[in-house]
Amino acid sequence: MEIAGSVIIITGASQGIGELAARYLAERGATVVLAARNAARLHTLADEITARGGQALAVPTDVGRRDEIERLVEAAMTAFGRINVLVNNAGLTSPRIGVVETTDDKLRELIDVNLLAPARCARAVVPHMRANGGGIIVNLGSVAGEIATGDVYSVTKFGIRGLSDALRRELRRDNITVVLMEPGFIRRPDRPGGRIPMPGPELVARAIVHAIEHPRRKIITPWPYLPVILAAKLFPGRADSILGGRNGREVIKGDD
Repeated sequence: MEIAGSVIIITGASQGIGELAARYLAERGATVVLAARNAARLHTLADEITARGGQALAVPTDVGRRDEIERLVEAAMTAFGRINVLVNNAGLTSPRIGVVETTDDKLRELIDVNLLAPARCARAVVPHMRANGGGIIVNLGSVAGEIATGDVYSVTKFGIRGLSDALRRELRRDNITVVLMEPGFIRRPDRPGGRIPMPGPELVARAIVHAIEHPRRKIITPWPYLPVILAAKLFPGRADSILGGRNGREVIKGDD
């Protein structure tokens, strides 16, 4: 898809991967609709993009609420009349505790934001993409959606993988492409890294831009995770032994 002139909704746009993706896409001529809970940071980002000659609309949104997702899509349609791309980037990480140890409130919050929200966002934009002749949905999963890390975060990212496959097949005849982006452990300001060297969010943000221009069904980044995923699928018993318990989760999710 040609990025210049397209209208792109990005959830989780106030920081990290979402913020950088918004900046890169705006630099390429896209109109970006920015969604996140942090209204102040969102409006600051929109102002910065506009000051550089880009076009951006900030719509403070809690994607854990269905009514706010619907309001986000309505705002985009009212302002620009179409939606070409949805980037389902918003998500929560989880404390390194297992499924059994997770409280019911935390379990519900993670599933609402990491799994139900992307499904609801897709459901909200698809009618407009159909009316416009097609579009692209980019879902942010994780390597933890290929190799279970023993916590609810991994459960939700396995769900994103299934959601992406289901949407891809459901929307195939509508000219709507679904891309699953699966990054590994990414460096953040509050998580600078430990024993495992980690790339920054710019790697994934640039991969999102490339995925919109040249869609593929699944993109795993950075590439060294590919043989790890293959080994885990070929030798699942060995993966159970390595990843069992708290320390094993650091192999995939890193070390704070």
